[in-house]
Amino acid sequence: MEAEKVFENCPVYQSEHFLFRKMKMEDAERLFQCYSNRQAARYFNGDCCNDDFYYTDFNKFMDCMKYWESRYQAKDFVRFTIVDRDHGNIIGMAEVCPSYKYSADGLCMGILRIDNLPEYETESSMQEMMTLIINHVYKDFGVKSILMKAQDYAEVRRKVLKQLQFVPAQDECNISFNDYFIRY
Repeated sequence: MEAEKVFENCPVYQSEHFLFRKMKMEDAERLFQCYSNRQAARYFNGDCCNDDFYYTDFNKFMDCMKYWESRYQAKDFVRFTIVDRDHGNIIGMAEVCPSYKYSADGLCMGILRIDNLPEYETESSMQEMMTLIINHVYKDFGVKSILMKAQDYAEVRRKVLKQLQFVPAQDECNISFNDYFIRY
């Protein structure tokens, strides 16, 4: 799939336990369970967003979802709803944002965010979700690297990132924030 096509016909990705599909507005109530969860919010990445994405007001969360949908229409990024295939539950979202902003080599990188309920912040779940997206993001989004944040207390994420050959990003790209990792 070509990078431009992602914004015309968003792909669906699935693994043994998870399905990633484009966010729909009708997902809002079930997604709110993740975005109103204080434990889940510890891992959200709001850098450069002027938001921490932790919501206690459903209407404000709906406004955020409308914004995310507008950014898809503007071909900025894709917000994928993550579904637990075993139970049919919506457990969170992943975002892929193709960008040149932090690139040191002038090549497009994919900024990856994964927001999920705390019970999925396990090594096996994170490994499966990250592997699923990694298997598609380079080709589908036309990126040469993937950039992801994992705070120092996000031990499971950091372990999985290392297993998936991510390295600390600060020496590799033009990012002024701490806690980022990159994979080529």
